[in-house]
Amino acid sequence: MTGLYIHIPFCRQKCLYCDFFSRKYDVLLADKYIDSLIKHSQKFKNKKIDSIYIGGGTPSVLSSKQIQKLLQSLKNNFNFPEIKEFTFELNPESVSKEKLHILKEFGIDRLSIGLQSVEDKSLKYLGRIHDFKTFCCAYDMAKHEGFDNISIDLIYGLTNQSVGDWENVLKKALLFNNDHLSLYPLSIEKNTPFHKNGGITDDKIQREMYEKTVDILERKGYVHYEISNWAKKNKEAFHNTNYWRNREYIGLGVGASGYLERNRYKNIEDIDKYMNFIENNLDCAIENDYIDEKLYATETIILGLRLLSEGLSVNDFKSLQHKVILLECLKEKTLIQEEEKIKLSKEYVFVFNQIASKFIV
Repeated sequence: MTGLYIHIPFCRQKCLYCDFFSRKYDVLLADKYIDSLIKHSQKFKNKKIDSIYIGGGTPSVLSSKQIQKLLQSLKNNFNFPEIKEFTFELNPESVSKEKLHILKEFGIDRLSIGLQSVEDKSLKYLGRIHDFKTFCCAYDMAKHEGFDNISIDLIYGLTNQSVGDWENVLKKALLFNNDHLSLYPLSIEKNTPFHKNGGITDDKIQREMYEKTVDILERKGYVHYEISNWAKKNKEAFHNTNYWRNREYIGLGVGASGYLERNRYKNIEDIDKYMNFIENNLDCAIENDYIDEKLYATETIILGLRLLSEGLSVNDFKSLQHKVILLECLKEKTLIQEEEKIKLSKEYVFVFNQIASKFIV
């Protein structure tokens, strides 16, 4: 079975920290783009899909009519009863009862809402165009419409944010008692306003915030199943977890990535060119990398170590080099072995990249 990711590149306004490809929403451009997505999806009509994730950008910025048209085409193209999880990303300011009703009608069973902070001053600092009250209204509408599986995104480690400040943000967010949390440290990426304005972050404070988060969420009963993700029992994100299991997924849309038949690809980051390629039945992927056995084994280890509760099978360490590195990591206690499973030691999560890079041989 294969996952399906669909990229909606439109936003009302780009956040100050964001370096993802996006364009300001325009209804006519979005109409044409939806038509291209529909045509692109037909290329994979016979694929067996077990999860769909519609992300962005801001998918909820689309009009009700555009959302309905896209979802109807997907229903016509794929076997919805076989889909185990169907996620749709929302931003609070573009949520409406009508849109939520359409999502429910077409079988979306999981929402991912970009909150980022419970403090209006922090939302303004991040360049978000919603306030906390708007989020509360959107969340209440979603619950009223019958959505039980809701994920909330938060960002920590903002400039001048103390550990105590973050603890208050997290505790306030936990009052919603939602099923899933995705928590990310603020990163100053190139080609963003934050980078151009000389923004900085403090690794030491972000690490303290992370450790505080682990402690608070563990006491609240959340499972820390992936480095940046916590969930209540059996509410882990199925679609995203399959990324870390190194399984196949289709990437539809401008700038989307995919992984099929050992080919990892990325679509062109230009809406006009993307639509032109699709219209003329041309390949819109500008990057194609064949993943041979050696690279596949390495990627399986690096991705799988992110799954803190699930881990990897000891049999995934196939080559002599990987086995030697594994023994070194076990001796250093950066990795631990529980029966036939290899897992990242929780006290070393914040230096995951350094540990994972050792397996690139």
